[in-house]
Amino acid sequence: MYKQKKALGLVAILLLSVGTEAKINISASAEKQKLCQEIYQKITKEHFFNDKDLSSINSEIFDVLVDQLDSRKIYFTENEISSFRRKFYKFDNPISYQKKYVRSPLCSIDLKSKFAFINLYFNRLIEATNYQLKEVSKKNFDFTKEEIIIIDDDQKKWQRSRFELRKKWRRLAKNDVLTSMLAEKKLDEATETIEKRYKNRLRRISQRNEEDVFSISINNLTSFFDPHSSYFSPKSAEDFEMTMSLKLEGIGALLTTEDDYPTIVSVVPGGPAEKTGKINPDDKIVKISQVEESNSTPTDVVGWRIDEVVQLIRGKAGTKVELELIPGKTEDLSERKFVTITREEVKLEEQAAKSRVIEIKRNMQTIKIGLIDLPTFYIDFNAWRNRDPDFRSSSKDVEGILKKFDDQKVEAVLIDLRGNSGGSLYEANKLTGLFVSSGATLQVKENNGSVRPWGDTRAKQIWKKPMAVMVDRYSASASEIFAGAIQDYQRGIIIGQKTFGKGTVQKLDSLSSGQIKITESKFYRITGSGMQNKGIHPDITLPSTWDIEEIGESSYDTALPWDEIKPIRFQKFSMESSLISQLNDQHLIRVNQNPNLQYILDIRKRYEIQKNKEVISLNLINRRIEKEERQSWALDIENKRRASLNLEIFSSYKAMEDYSDAKETEKEDSDFEIEIDDDYLLNEGTQILVDYMLFNQNIYLTKAS
Repeated sequence: MYKQKKALGLVAILLLSVGTEAKINISASAEKQKLCQEIYQKITKEHFFNDKDLSSINSEIFDVLVDQLDSRKIYFTENEISSFRRKFYKFDNPISYQKKYVRSPLCSIDLKSKFAFINLYFNRLIEATNYQLKEVSKKNFDFTKEEIIIIDDDQKKWQRSRFELRKKWRRLAKNDVLTSMLAEKKLDEATETIEKRYKNRLRRISQRNEEDVFSISINNLTSFFDPHSSYFSPKSAEDFEMTMSLKLEGIGALLTTEDDYPTIVSVVPGGPAEKTGKINPDDKIVKISQVEESNSTPTDVVGWRIDEVVQLIRGKAGTKVELELIPGKTEDLSERKFVTITREEVKLEEQAAKSRVIEIKRNMQTIKIGLIDLPTFYIDFNAWRNRDPDFRSSSKDVEGILKKFDDQKVEAVLIDLRGNSGGSLYEANKLTGLFVSSGATLQVKENNGSVRPWGDTRAKQIWKKPMAVMVDRYSASASEIFAGAIQDYQRGIIIGQKTFGKGTVQKLDSLSSGQIKITESKFYRITGSGMQNKGIHPDITLPSTWDIEEIGESSYDTALPWDEIKPIRFQKFSMESSLISQLNDQHLIRVNQNPNLQYILDIRKRYEIQKNKEVISLNLINRRIEKEERQSWALDIENKRRASLNLEIFSSYKAMEDYSDAKETEKEDSDFEIEIDDDYLLNEGTQILVDYMLFNQNIYLTKAS
């Protein structure tokens, strides 16, 4: 399935008032066609791949648009798809037809047909929702019947008629009601919830305007070049600038829409959402409650526009909002978690590096390990531009921590970059210099083919003792530059999972209306190997609970490919060739013996079984049995872990949930400290680092001569 649909989610979930049969018929004005041509010319000339084959661009982006709007194949018939595909093909190949197909003189993109197709989508969504609303209001679903919904994309196909589509709509409506009932609701209450959801959806479709349709059309065009190039309407550009400035009083989370649900894309490091420790990427928002308002009732936001959801979440600093969420990795949409968040402005100091010293006993000796949690590569640009000598930055903060570690006789450092999506490339260079001294950190290739190295020629090595870097699939951009340089210089070991694979740089330019973000260059490691698409592969791979290939750059169909360029000369640190193999052997022994790591593997086994699920049952008893089985499985693997550690086991799933909630509340009420006991992977990372110290005789590390 085309994974870039999230980019369109900001505008593509739509809605209209109950019972209305009004048709959406929005056309592109001459101004929008001129803007389309302006964007087309700009991106084809200035994008990194400015020599991309555009001969069939309209046909190709139509196929992408279809998948973005209707990946489940529930709104369009087979004939409608074929008919529109021919229109776009004719636009790309007008000479192939005896009757000349006249192109618009204003735009090289078939904007007229794109608008017509999106209008059809809106109108079909209205038709489907009205039909579903009527079916739900009857309260006549037979939940004892053996019906299914196909969820395997490979088995889905276009229907031949609207009659066949209605069968799908009815089953989807039935599933919505059933899922609501599984969330401990009676039939009447579940029906009322779904009716409100459908009415909201209908109301919002009627609010569509030319800018909405244009944004969908143009972001469909920009995504043809790569996933990170995008168009911002004047309103979207304003929201983007507010987000980048971090001046917004809210919860510190980036949202999109996926399958009608407002979905967490990422949380801002140091922000209110991140501080709770309960909100994760891919969590779906179901309801929002204003905690401070005595008469506030939860607002169901499924199907809402993202800008409206954001407005509901925003509020004055110090006030609270409660989110009802569906966990991102859950097997059933009836599962819920409730998180109360105190709104506040995200400040630079809350994103700052944090540290802790731990002691590990091994071989009759105690080893001091310094942990540094770096959530982002930050710098106070305003203070830096104004030449304030006390400006705040990640490299300056980490340098201070390293000097303090030296005073505390710390013997090795672990830098935790898990979840660090990047930030300042300048800071990635500066931070690398603290460990390797002067030298190149990466290479940057421009769209004209020129290549130049980046680095800090005046860097001074502050830390000469052993070090390791922890990464995961959410470590991206600047994190990958730092981790890649440490690995290439053989300065330390990289532990974790393969990183995101974002090896591109974007620029933001103004248009005659709105702004455009264009990928203009790619960066490469000093070895010449690209970071794009492949990411950084750790020296020691830690287990994960899910398939990391589901996200990351490689999951985007239009991601720029991996390639390599010439390496540059650099001086490595000395490291024994057999060291990584020795470390991995010791790690695997612990994986087999450690109950906490076995717990992670148990979750992964369950995930592998469930990810191949092809259908969902619409039988209420079957679904309840499935839910009970999931809870029983979760209880069993937790009790298995606890029994192996001689901890008291839980008597029930409810007891386990209550314990978990109490523990989370305890964490929220305490001051921040890097957790290690409950972070099984971080714990294993420190053990690997200790192995590294014991196996590697060069305790003080300097470059090999």
